Amino acid sequence: MVFPITYLLDQLAPSETFIRRELEQLRRRSWPLFTRLLKGGIGPLKFSLTSCPEGFRCRFYKAAGSRVFEELFRSPGSALRIVKRLPQAAYLARKVVDTDSQLIHAHFAGITADLAAVVARALGLPWTCSVHACDVFAASPQSLFRRLHTANRITACSQRGVKKLIDCGLPADKVVLIHHGLPINDFPFDTIQPDEVIFAAARLEPKKGIDTLIRACALLRKQNVKFTCVIAGSGALTAPLKRLTEKLELGNSVVFIGWQSQEETRSHLMDASVLAVPSRCTRHGDSDGIPNILVEALALGTPVVTTTASSANEVIVDSVNGLLVPPDDPERLAGALAAMLASKEMRIRFAKNGRKTAEEFFDSSKNIQQLEEFFTQAITPAAP
Repeated sequence: MVFPITYLLDQLAPSETFIRRELEQLRRRSWPLFTRLLKGGIGPLKFSLTSCPEGFRCRFYKAAGSRVFEELFRSPGSALRIVKRLPQAAYLARKVVDTDSQLIHAHFAGITADLAAVVARALGLPWTCSVHACDVFAASPQSLFRRLHTANRITACSQRGVKKLIDCGLPADKVVLIHHGLPINDFPFDTIQPDEVIFAAARLEPKKGIDTLIRACALLRKQNVKFTCVIAGSGALTAPLKRLTEKLELGNSVVFIGWQSQEETRSHLMDASVLAVPSRCTRHGDSDGIPNILVEALALGTPVVTTTASSANEVIVDSVNGLLVPPDDPERLAGALAAMLASKEMRIRFAKNGRKTAEEFFDSSKNIQQLEEFFTQAITPAAP
């Protein structure tokens, strides 16, 4: 059973390939989807408070007032953000009614969830939310509960995310684990790898731990390990990370290649001996979930070295399909990278086991069926 769904996104960032894949898969399976953006893209939601359908205006203002009041004395900043976006929520209500959507689905437990909750309550519709990483791990339990307690169902992409939601007081039967899926057939498995290439791809921000990788590379140089470390990505830390590379006199051993398209990133992964994912947990509690680049590497046959700071240990079994090291530990990271670079046999073994992991847990043809069931159950009235 398919039915119209309105997807609400803040914006569709270049790094959010998992959302694009999700939308594409659902449309291929004949789901009528209507994607609405708060900013960016073509035609973001207008700021038009008067566009709320006339028959629902009283309920809209009541729902908005209730949600703002929930935040007002606990998180005034959040309350203000909701108030500023209410004209877009009103326009969203109009679009939901015009398309006869039966469900509103928000990605990320942020302002999108706030507006979805308001509009769903005003229109008498169910709403759901997909949560990911920063929106869960860097949020307080109290704010998460206030934001999500009216959702009919919630999906998280990691078991750690599921636990955080349940721990904040949300009913366990509302929360579902659904991994981000990959079109596995688009990721050809290959164990032919060069011997000296370390690859990393990430937004250059604190939680990605790229500075730890650079310091590990300096240790590899001192140990006379032959390597080239290729770092793809851009962000606020681009200049500081380049200065760190210069300070450690790494020369051409560490190369920054900037932001790469999905196809370019896949090509670099296929040409790498090992993928490094040196994630950390920041002092604000922000950390990765299961990085998409890690799953892509498993599918392609590129061995992985990562840390225990993210949810990667839900996927990587140490010394079976990759290597796990503590976060913020250049010595341990350098040791794992050196071991991986030195042993072709180890890399091939990890590659084969990694592909099995990708096929078992991240095949989008299976995961999309879980998401379809998630949506169907969200609009099905609970038995008395």
